[in-house]
Amino acid sequence: MDLIVTHNNADFDGFSSLVAAKKLYPDSKLLLPGSQERAVREFLSLVKDEISIEREKTCNLNDVDRLIIVDTRHKSRIGIAARLLENPSIKIHVYDHHPRTPYDIKADKDNFKEVGATVSIIIESLRKKKNVKFTSLEATIMLLGIYEETGSLTYRTTTRLDVDTVSFLLSKGANLSAVSSYLNRKLTEEELTFLTSLIASTKVININGINIAIAQAVIKRFIGELGTIVRKLQDIENFPVLFVIFKMEKYLRVIARSRLKEVDVNKILKSFGGGGHRSAASAKIEAEGIETFEQKLKSILRSIIKMRIFARDIMNSPVKIISANKKIIEAKNILERFGLKGMPVMENGKLIGMITTSDIRKALKYGYGHASVKGYMSRSVITIKPNTPLHLIQKIMFEKGVGRLPVLKGRKLMGIVTRTDVLKSVHKDIFEKRAPLKRKLAHRLNISAKMEEILPKQILDILHTIGNSADQGHYRAFVVGGFVRDILLGVKNFDIDIVIEGDAISFGRKLAKILKGSLVVYKKFGTSTIVMQKFKIDFATARKESYEKPAALPIVKFGPLKDDLQRRDFTINAMAASLNKGSFGRLIDFFGGEKDLEHGVIKVLHDASFIDDPTRIFRAVRFEQRFGFRIDKYTQGLIKNAIQEGMFSKTQHHRIRDELILMLREEDPIKAILRMRELHELRFIHKKITIRKSTKYLFGRIKNCFEWYNKSSFRRRHIDLWLMYLMALLENLDFNDTKAICEKFGFRRSNRIRLLSCKKNAKRALKSLSVKSIRPSRIYNILEPLSFEEILFMRARTKNKLVLSRIREFFAEYNRVRIKIGGEDLKKLKIKPGPLYKKLLMEVLHKKIDGEVKTKKEELDFVKRLLR
Repeated sequence: MDLIVTHNNADFDGFSSLVAAKKLYPDSKLLLPGSQERAVREFLSLVKDEISIEREKTCNLNDVDRLIIVDTRHKSRIGIAARLLENPSIKIHVYDHHPRTPYDIKADKDNFKEVGATVSIIIESLRKKKNVKFTSLEATIMLLGIYEETGSLTYRTTTRLDVDTVSFLLSKGANLSAVSSYLNRKLTEEELTFLTSLIASTKVININGINIAIAQAVIKRFIGELGTIVRKLQDIENFPVLFVIFKMEKYLRVIARSRLKEVDVNKILKSFGGGGHRSAASAKIEAEGIETFEQKLKSILRSIIKMRIFARDIMNSPVKIISANKKIIEAKNILERFGLKGMPVMENGKLIGMITTSDIRKALKYGYGHASVKGYMSRSVITIKPNTPLHLIQKIMFEKGVGRLPVLKGRKLMGIVTRTDVLKSVHKDIFEKRAPLKRKLAHRLNISAKMEEILPKQILDILHTIGNSADQGHYRAFVVGGFVRDILLGVKNFDIDIVIEGDAISFGRKLAKILKGSLVVYKKFGTSTIVMQKFKIDFATARKESYEKPAALPIVKFGPLKDDLQRRDFTINAMAASLNKGSFGRLIDFFGGEKDLEHGVIKVLHDASFIDDPTRIFRAVRFEQRFGFRIDKYTQGLIKNAIQEGMFSKTQHHRIRDELILMLREEDPIKAILRMRELHELRFIHKKITIRKSTKYLFGRIKNCFEWYNKSSFRRRHIDLWLMYLMALLENLDFNDTKAICEKFGFRRSNRIRLLSCKKNAKRALKSLSVKSIRPSRIYNILEPLSFEEILFMRARTKNKLVLSRIREFFAEYNRVRIKIGGEDLKKLKIKPGPLYKKLLMEVLHKKIDGEVKTKKEELDFVKRLLR
């Protein structure tokens, strides 16, 4: 027999878990040990004919061969069922959402999840089974458990699983009215009187910025459900953290509730032998006075609740400032350009005021756009220090009605804290996208340690130099894009892109002198490039882009960093790291890029991304295959929509060409090509391109041939591997189709010549090389007019051992033969300069390749014989 048991003093989560577990174990019996909470008892009195419950007095344990424990894992809380734990032949299954402890029951099957309610875990298992039916009553009971345990989905412990389970139960006929009637029952007159006395006894203490409410009462007789009364107290007063101490005859009972992540009441009450979970816990304390317990509690709270966030942690630095003598209209332009609401006003290096959009509107209303900022700024500026804690910043903003606070160290302006910074810090869970991790990338607010680990000292020093120069010019400097992505992935990438909130051209000029590099300027785009000996650094003014029409080139306007990052292709490429001295390495991630890296997801930043720039489709595939990621479903839907809308036909062909070349330069491009085929993208290169098994094989052979050549002793020149892959991709196209592609996409002349030559000559050359009896000079004549890429492509295409041997001989021997005579020697033989020179010298080379002449004298004698 299976026996399902929950904890004594069962609440609705415990009871509903029993009912849900019964559906997992249909032949089981249900046991409620001890008493239950009043609301559960009232409910049971109505449903006992529908749900059969065993009582401890009549429950026969002798037939039990499997024990299922729900909503607890503590031996002391399961009544007489604890006796079964002593029998090693009985299988133990546990379903619970409370944090694990060293004293837990050891189970053969332990189903644990950090969710709001245990019943959600069991229903998740039920939903995986087929044909499990729920009555409206069962669904309502289970909904009662979730709503009670999660405070109707408002407690911090509530998870997506709980919310999804509520939706599922409602679809099965759960009755919300019934749930409300039991969870929001009216208090009795005696309970109301007791609640009033609790409210009067409540005192609030502040520990490192967090308000802690402590209430107390002496209980001489039964009052009612203490848990219900405590819940009502918290609801009425809206305390973020509440401890209620009840003095019983021989012991204290403490009930705690917390709505803050920083205060884990389970951890706190564990110190007193209690437990529960992070947002709700209780403890029973023997022989302890209320005052003594309070002192111990405060001591523990002070040790656990630390001030973790100060002004220096959330301030923006360096600060965008304006000189007091600047005009109002200039201030307006700066604020709009950087998306700010206000900025400090400086005079002779000293903070003298604050100018806001409100001040500017007032000045402009009366036509004073050319007046100085000094005349309209607010002179009474409230400042804070770098070590001012978050709760004091919040208090100052509320009491003084200010939205930004400059951070001063002595008289030096270090940064500024805005109300948005405070909001994001206080309610950071709202601004962070949460998801289960697929890849174990630690969440980093600062990546400087990772940068030091990966980057060479020379590049790290340059990044520090950029940050220091930015500080001196009151700029904010960031390294952005793929560089930051690869730092997080632990990949070396020396393609450095810097974004400056300010003038990137003048900044580049200044830095070029410091780094002793040459500077290239692009005024139209507000960018500059410093070319060093081994690498280059690109600088861009933070900007935003707009598109006049789909697939057009963007219109560039200068803006703040967030706008600059938002114009990028994917979330994983839209991160930045600060380079300024006070915040070096701080990760800026507005769009959840780090989380998407953890998941291995390629995701666009906005719905029109592929409409604005269809070439991003190529990049999505390229990054997906390079990193082994996946394009998320929504992004994939946007890709299909862009393809259906014919966006590639509106895109400049050379941009598609460039993306195709980048794809073919990947480590294993066939993966991206296959994915392109899956997304029906290859037709935009040419409608006749087909990918067969032989194509995949040919790509592999090309890579092997490339490696064979690079490892050989006869390696003489650089090989464009991507061009060989393109030859394979266009394998089934004829000469005219290949020529049309070259012209349409504007391939460079050298690339076009090699592609068309391959298409025209490769098959014929392979056939000629397969003839059994052939002189070395003939092999040379067949292969010498072809590029090395064509020859290696031919080697990849053939399995003929004779052809393979002859290609090797061409590289190793014939192509390295040089004759010793030249034009001057022919002049001495009184031969008139002209086309005959070339013909004669080629004849000599053929003879030397065939081994018939060796010395210079033999070469000259052969020429003389030819002339005769």
